[in-house]
Amino acid sequence: MTSIVDIDAQIQELHRKRRELQAKQAERLGRLALAAGLGEFEQTDEELKAAFAEVAARFRPRLAPANSGIEAPSPAKAADHAGTQ
Repeated sequence: MTSIVDIDAQIQELHRKRRELQAKQAERLGRLALAAGLGEFEQTDEELKAAFAEVAARFRPRLAPANSGIEAPSPAKAADHAGTQ
């Protein structure tokens, strides 16, 4: 039988793993952004969010399963969405 304490420990471990994965992803994206030359310019966070949303929208159709019913947003909608997060 699994106790509440066991479940809480599992949840804490999953949160730790999630934070670790997010940090690795952030480091990877940061390295790629610098390699692409984004560090050479002064952009606002909003400008970067919009640009990243456009890139995400470009790749989203490949990531969503064909029969999922998920429609990839247009780059304009993706940019609008990025500004709200």
